[in-house]
Amino acid sequence: MIMLTSAPPLRTKLRIRPKHVLFIVLGLMTLFVLHHDETFFFHHESTTWKFFHPVRWKIFLHGIGGATALTLGAVQFSSRLRQHYPALHRLFGRFYVGGVLVAAPVAVYLAFTHALAIMATETTMQASMWVLTTSMAICAARNKNFEVHKQWMMRSYAITLIFVVSRIILALPIAPTTDEGAERIAWTLITCALIVPQLIINWQQLFRRHTVRGGREL
Repeated sequence: MIMLTSAPPLRTKLRIRPKHVLFIVLGLMTLFVLHHDETFFFHHESTTWKFFHPVRWKIFLHGIGGATALTLGAVQFSSRLRQHYPALHRLFGRFYVGGVLVAAPVAVYLAFTHALAIMATETTMQASMWVLTTSMAICAARNKNFEVHKQWMMRSYAITLIFVVSRIILALPIAPTTDEGAERIAWTLITCALIVPQLIINWQQLFRRHTVRGGREL
């Protein structure tokens, strides 16, 4: 008599991809920024809180919009979410767009009314590019050009990350301590936010040799 044994259950291997490592690092950076720069919301005796107190509700509105875009933007790059839960992906996308459309204009308003005057132009440009790249992503999605939609979302989210990356840089011991230095860092990050996603998008085209029929290299 032949005894039949059940096959052992298949184990799914957890594959750690570079983007997973990237978003873990970004998550840790965000936690650092919240601890290092944003605790004044809970310490009302601090001079930072006293400075922002007159516009606290506008700061809160800007923060909620930015935090929504920062959190949901990372989730939107999940292939599993897009493939298996498309309705949830679209819902998160709408919240992301809403966060951008709330945070960006409030940032411009505060830049001209309750912030360093030297940062007003940079903040306006950053907010404008944030809205523009997000709008391009929306247009591509509505036209069902999802590859172009993904590319513009990469640019939009790169601008979202300026909030975190700039504060990490300014927290370094070698960071400039002047307002002019902080402005230069902000402008540099805007440039990087537009160039780095394009490098990622065109990485294979840039560094892969193109061959013609017959195997000859061009």
